[in-house]
Amino acid sequence: MIKRFLLVCLFAGMVFPGFAGAEDSQKNKTDANTQAYTGRAEYNNLQMCLDYVADTMTDLGLKYNEVRVSPMVMAEQWYEFPFELGWLGTQDTLIPIYEKMLAYSFADTRLAHNSLVISVSAEMRDGQPVLAVSSQEKLICYRNTENEQKGNTTEMWKFVSKRNQQITRAIRSLLKLATFTPQVSKKINGSEIGKEKIWLANLRLDYDNRLQITGYGFDPKQITQLGNELFKSGSFVEVFILSMTKNVYEKVPVWRFDIVAKAN
Repeated sequence: MIKRFLLVCLFAGMVFPGFAGAEDSQKNKTDANTQAYTGRAEYNNLQMCLDYVADTMTDLGLKYNEVRVSPMVMAEQWYEFPFELGWLGTQDTLIPIYEKMLAYSFADTRLAHNSLVISVSAEMRDGQPVLAVSSQEKLICYRNTENEQKGNTTEMWKFVSKRNQQITRAIRSLLKLATFTPQVSKKINGSEIGKEKIWLANLRLDYDNRLQITGYGFDPKQITQLGNELFKSGSFVEVFILSMTKNVYEKVPVWRFDIVAKAN
């Protein structure tokens, strides 16, 4: 049991640097800069993952435009491929793409979500703004399949699955309270704005589970209420308002805000 606990702690430090000490983080950076040997087995694992991602992007109608794979990082019982994905899509595809990637499993390999940046472009599609998404992932491959190591593998995948679910749940909860579609036209037309009075301009998720949210509202109270609703969702343990600034958006008075929230 102690050995298993130490293995999971070591894994957490390598995959998610925020969990590791300064010496461990520096060692990982050094290892990441060293090109590891990629043989047939390692390449097959990477190919299966990248093909799966490409097929998923196509199935969801996303414009897949970039993938950058970093050198393989080696550990005693596993290795990992850090990589970055870039694509264009609409808000209604964000949760499906993350759920699809969360479900990826091939032999003893899994995908681990690491960080995410979403920005709103000027292009529109089906009444929604097109989002430019950059996502950093890790393909983790377990090398030791001996019977005595199966328990360690299970603990590792539980850890990966828990963090993936935290990220997906946090994004889902946020998008129930806000939208990436500007609400100014409804204000100009005098229409009922409804529940989605807050709209987002940028969203960034870091490896430490912190979301940096930038958006707009029509009233400061709507923004402070958003913080309360994030807590009520159960998906966040910390919420902090960095700033609220009166501004003008398409000739309409608005309030621009920056909020930091930590996923639970």
